[in-house]
Amino acid sequence: MTGPTPSEQGRRGIGTPGVDATESNDAGSVASLSEAGGEAGESGSAGGDSGTSPDSGHEAGTLPTLSTIHYLGRFDTRDPAGPRFAWPATAIAATFQGTGIQATLSDTGTNYLVVVVDGGAPTVVATTGSNKTYTLASNLPAGQHTLVLTKRTEANVGVEQLLALTPQGGALVPSPEPFRRRIEYVGDSITCGYGDLGAGPDCHFSADTEDATIAYGSLAAAALDSQQTAIAYSGRGMYREYGGSTTNQMPVLWTRTLPDDPTSTWGFTTPAPDLVVINLSSNDFATGDPGNAFVQAYSMFLQTLRQHYPNAYVVCALAATMTEPNRTIAAGYIQGVVQQARNAGDTRVSTLQLPGDGGAFFGFATQLASDGYGCDYHPSAKTQSLMGMQLTGAIPAIVGW
Repeated sequence: MTGPTPSEQGRRGIGTPGVDATESNDAGSVASLSEAGGEAGESGSAGGDSGTSPDSGHEAGTLPTLSTIHYLGRFDTRDPAGPRFAWPATAIAATFQGTGIQATLSDTGTNYLVVVVDGGAPTVVATTGSNKTYTLASNLPAGQHTLVLTKRTEANVGVEQLLALTPQGGALVPSPEPFRRRIEYVGDSITCGYGDLGAGPDCHFSADTEDATIAYGSLAAAALDSQQTAIAYSGRGMYREYGGSTTNQMPVLWTRTLPDDPTSTWGFTTPAPDLVVINLSSNDFATGDPGNAFVQAYSMFLQTLRQHYPNAYVVCALAATMTEPNRTIAAGYIQGVVQQARNAGDTRVSTLQLPGDGGAFFGFATQLASDGYGCDYHPSAKTQSLMGMQLTGAIPAIVGW
C-alpha cells in the first residue's frame, strides 16, 4: 500500500489529545539508559531482552534477569546519548517508584507515542524536535508503578531517541523481562496501522491517523501475552514496492535497526522470536503480477530468516486488502514457496489457517466495505480488530501455546 508523500508528511500536527510537552535541558539520569539489558550487536545495535530464554523464563533456582529499562524491539545504541528507534510498535517498559514520570526525547520528525501506566487507559503524546522533556504521568499515588511507552508511528515519520527516563519523587526499579513469548511481524503499511484511525477511504496518510498499537499484530500479541516486534514499512514489498522499485525492499530493511540508515545493522543478538508472521504481497501486486521474481524473493527471504531464527515457527499470510485475481495468484505463489520449504525439511513454515477450516482458509479474510475503510482504502480499526482475532485464533495451534 502507498506510503506518505513529503507533502503529506508536512501536514502532520501535534494536536492529538495526550500529554503536553515541555522543553528542558536536563537530561535526567542518563546512567539508567545504559543499565538496561541488551547485548550490543553489529553497528552498536541492541535490544532489551537479552538473558532469559523465551520458553523457560529463567532456569530453576536462579533469579530472572533484571533491567531498569526494557527495550522491546530494535534500538540503535551507537550514540552514547541514548538509544534510537524507528520501527512501529517499538516500545520501552519500566517499573518506577514515585508520583510521576518524564521522558526526555529527540525526534527527527513528529511521532506519536502511546503511554500506558499501570495497565490503564492509553494516552498519547506527540513528540517533535530535539532534547525535549515530556510528562508521561503525574499526580500518581506514591508507590510503585509500571510504564509502557510505544511508538505508534512508522519509521518514515521520524527516528526517536530516548535521552532519559526520569521518575518524579522516586527512581526506576529493576524488574524482570515483561514477556516470555515473542512474535515478530514482517509487513507493510497494514502492519504499520496506516490510516486505521482515519475516516477513509478518501483521507491520505498522516501521522495522527496511524496507530500500530491497534493494528492486528499488536492486538494478537496482547491477546497472547507476547512481546511483538514489527518490522514493517509502508509501500514496501517482498520483491517490489507500490511504485514498482525493486531496491531496498523488506528483505533488505529487515536486516537493519533503523530502516532508512544502511549503516544501522541489526546484530540479531536478542532472543529469537518464537513466531514470525510474514504479511507481504499487496505492494508486490500493485502494478500487476510480479511473476517468478516474487517467488524467488520470497523463497530467499525464508532461507535468510531461517539462518537467524533456526527454531522459530513462520507463518506466511495473505493480506486482507488483496482482491481477485491477484489474491488467488499471490496465494498460489506463497503456498508454493511454503511447500517447497516444507519439502526441504522445514516443517515449521506454514500458511495461515484457521481452526476448523480443514486447511482451506488461507490468509486474512478479505476486508469488507461494511466494516469501513481507513485512509487510502487501508484496513479500518474494525478490520484490524477482526484480523487480530483471526491471528489470535490461529497461533496457538501452530506454536502450541
